[in-house]
Parts: sequence; C-alpha cells; structure tokens
Amino acid sequence: MDFGVVSLGDWLPDPSTGLRISQRDRFRQIIDLGVTAESLGFDTFHIGEHHFSDYAVSSPPVMLAAVAERTATLRLSTAVTLLPHLDVVRAAEDYATVDVLSAGRVEIIAGRGVYQDHYHYFGGSWDESESMLTESVLLLRQLWSSSDVHWSGTWRPALDGVTLQPRSIQHPHPPIWLSASSPAGVERAIALQCPIMIPTVSTGVSLPAELARAYRAGWAAAGFDPSTARVGLHVHGYVGEGSTADARRFWAPYQHGYLHWVLREVRGRDGELPPPLEVGDHPDAQAVCGSADDVARELRRRLDAMDGVDRLLLQCDQGGLPADEVVACLGRFATEVRPRLR
Repeated sequence: MDFGVVSLGDWLPDPSTGLRISQRDRFRQIIDLGVTAESLGFDTFHIGEHHFSDYAVSSPPVMLAAVAERTATLRLSTAVTLLPHLDVVRAAEDYATVDVLSAGRVEIIAGRGVYQDHYHYFGGSWDESESMLTESVLLLRQLWSSSDVHWSGTWRPALDGVTLQPRSIQHPHPPIWLSASSPAGVERAIALQCPIMIPTVSTGVSLPAELARAYRAGWAAAGFDPSTARVGLHVHGYVGEGSTADARRFWAPYQHGYLHWVLREVRGRDGELPPPLEVGDHPDAQAVCGSADDVARELRRRLDAMDGVDRLLLQCDQGGLPADEVVACLGRFATEVRPRLR
C-alpha cells in the first residue's frame, strides 16, 4: 500500500488567531509540504485544483513542477484535475512537462469538480460534465501514448496527425486515476479502465467499502486482470501528540471551520454539519482524529472493511492549520501510524 499527502490549497485564516497568511506564504507552505512528505517516506504528494474561490491553487502543474525540483523519488499527482474545465491538449502538454522535469513521476486524478456553477464560466454545463470528462480522459490517454493523433469529438476542435511535445517519460503514459464518490463514478472508471480514488469527505465512512467492492467486481466482470484493479482512499485526519481528547480539542476548530466554509462556498448553505463530516466518537465520523493508537485502529477498521486499498491519502493542512502543526502531524503519522498499517 502506498501512502500519500494531500493539500487542496484552501487559503483560510487560523481560527485561533483570525490571521491569514499571504498567498505567497501559502504557496510556499504547500511546496515545502511536498518536500517534507518525501523526507518522511511518503510515496505520493497531491495538490488540488479549484477556480474563483479561496481554494487558492488553480494551476497544479506549476506547483508540482516546483516540488519536482526539490524532490527525487516522490510521485507527483493532483488531488483532482478538472479536465472538463481544461483544453485537454494544453493539459496533456503541461503534465507531460512535469513528467519530463521529474524524470517520470507525474500522475493525475481526474474529476468533474464540486463547483457546478463554474461550468458556465469555462463553457459547458454540469449536466454535460460526465460526457466532457469521459471524452477528455480518452483524448488525454491518446495524446500521451500515440505519436500521430487523429481525433474528433464533441468538446474541442478535431486533431489531424498531431504529435504532442514534450513526450512523457512514462510509457505508455502517466497514470490517470478517476475520482469516484458514487456508483456512477465507479462504472465510469471501469469503462475507461482507470484506477479510482474515493474521497470520504464526499462519501462518508460506510460507502467506500461498497464502492470498492463494486469496482473490483465490475473490473473482473469486464474481463480485466483482477490484480490490476487499484483502489485509493482519501481521508481527512490529524494525529495528536497526546490523548485522543486533546487531539480532537485542538484540531476540531480547524476541521469544523474548513467544513463549514466548504458548505457555504460549494453547497450554498450554512448551519450544523451532518454527522459524516464531524470529528467525534461515532462510527460515521468522516475525519480520523486522535492519538496515534486510535488513528491507526480506526484506519485499520476502514481499510479492512474495503478489503484493503492500494493507496491511502491523508489531508491535514486545511482550515488555516499552522505549517509546523501540519509537519508534526505528518511526522507522527509516518513514525507511529504508518508502520501499523503496512
């Protein structure tokens, strides 16, 4: 099982002080986080993509290129690449460039995004987003793997005998994962022969096991080698230095502030968070927060319910959490939690 670190790049004030660092400092924090991830032995580092919001990162390949120059082994990926918002040819060029710079370490996780109204600004609509994503993945794969692309589709001008430059280092192409938070997402990934990443902030705790089983069963039923079905899980979490109660008392304002902001920004509503998004003792708590023992125990429970995963991603830098606290959390995860999960 691989272990990865995620930053979605939210740019929020620290709830304990009300202060917000500059965008430059936030960007440097994210790049430094990737370097720290490699030094702590994590396998992958993932950066989100958002637009027109206080998720400040809109261009992950630029950020990943900066991380690439300061790392040697870390796999460099997105937390999501919003292919329906991008010209696929330019996206293919950008990520191939990072693949060359990093000597073949780039990956993407493709998805439709959560801001449905943004489709209006980029051309298209949410109702068309599934078709746009599917077509984009097919074209991206062809651009990366073929040197003579003849293609026509619905969402961009046709291509007649083009060869993408630069050529990616990885062959036949860098890995393309798909975000899957519903049965429809699982079916799409099987049809496109892509591994899946399941985000618990969208699914809650119980659904990932169902989605993982459906994916593996559907993969085998489609005639693909069962050993090539790859499943990832993305969780929010915090590993405290002391007791679980102390960890939750410290981290809850950051996590709750972040999730309340997400509800307002993305879903247009406020108020109490539903149970799957809380930090607490109940089995439906979306985030994993506590002592190293309790975090390891809860993550093991979730992984066992899914019959294991191929990649586990941890996100802990949200809500204005100071950089030193993020690094301390990842250090405790690496030394006290990860060995128990391997």
